[in-house]
Amino acid sequence: MVKKIRLIGMEMDNFTLQEEMIQSETFYDRQELNIIRTVSLRILSLAADSQAVREGIRQADLLVVGDREILTEAGIYSSRRLREASEHGFMREFLSRMISRRSSFFLIAKNQENLEHFREFLSAEYENMMLVGNYLLDGCSGDYDMMVNEINAAAPDVVLSVLPSPQEDTFLLREKEKIRARVWYSLSTDYKNLKKKPSFLFWFQQLIHRGRFKNAVHHYEDRHE
Repeated sequence: MVKKIRLIGMEMDNFTLQEEMIQSETFYDRQELNIIRTVSLRILSLAADSQAVREGIRQADLLVVGDREILTEAGIYSSRRLREASEHGFMREFLSRMISRRSSFFLIAKNQENLEHFREFLSAEYENMMLVGNYLLDGCSGDYDMMVNEINAAAPDVVLSVLPSPQEDTFLLREKEKIRARVWYSLSTDYKNLKKKPSFLFWFQQLIHRGRFKNAVHHYEDRHE
């Protein structure tokens, strides 16, 4: 199996779900913050034109492919890998395993509306999740120390973030070393892919992201031939 994905000048590991879980298990015993990031069509499209997003992707300790089109664009057609990406197997397995361990979670979102939607999703999909706090990016007025202090005061095992890029990338590049948690799991808004009945608007947005992603890949290849 192809072990590396190379797109728009970036390289990512093509781990199976089992390999991703083995990698994530090592994070629980480390002292420093470990970043897990879902890589979607939308995120890669942004990375084509944003250095901050590219740096944010590069600093992640584990990248999880969140769209099957990323694999097929890289020439990977393994039915197993396509299924794992489209069904978001890692997110389901990782969150379920952390909950069974009685790990604590802290939620980060851009605004109250985003936070409420995320909380509704989690409460519907995952029982017994131990939430120890949350924070809104819009509430910190650019003072990242406030967010860091809130996270550290709650002392969570896992931070679940649905912040948009490049705001999240800028924050983590500046503040990663200050955060006392085992894992920062960056889901962005891509967790919506897991909803049982996505809205028509969601599917329409996905079509737009696919088009932008393919354009970004082809434009990058044209510039670097």
